[in-house]
Amino acid sequence: MRQWLGIGLLVVIVVAILSFMWFVRKEHEDSRFQTALATYRSALKPGTSRERVEDYLRQQGLPFERSCCEPGVFSDRAKIGQEEPNWVCRNRNIYLEFKFQNSAATAAVASGSDVLTKIDLYQNGICL
Repeated sequence: MRQWLGIGLLVVIVVAILSFMWFVRKEHEDSRFQTALATYRSALKPGTSRERVEDYLRQQGLPFERSCCEPGVFSDRAKIGQEEPNWVCRNRNIYLEFKFQNSAATAAVASGSDVLTKIDLYQNGICL
């Protein structure tokens, strides 16, 4: 009986240590992503044209791709990192999402004159 109690205690300790390590790593990653978000929010204010935003991203060496699909609302997404796989999720990609508003609410394509409305984090991955 004592042997099983010892094994059970050892398992609990190992799980606690692994959970703590995962929590610390997650906090560090989240901090890094929030810092990147704050940096771009301070450099690119709402009202900035898409052309200017995309030029800035190119100058920073940050690859991006255009995304869509609400009428008149378009976004650019730039990957800034990836969370490591864990018990619940496989890879989870983290992006900066630059949302733009087109002056014509029914516009079908993005244009350089679209105006930045906000910058947020966007996560994409496979989780249970």
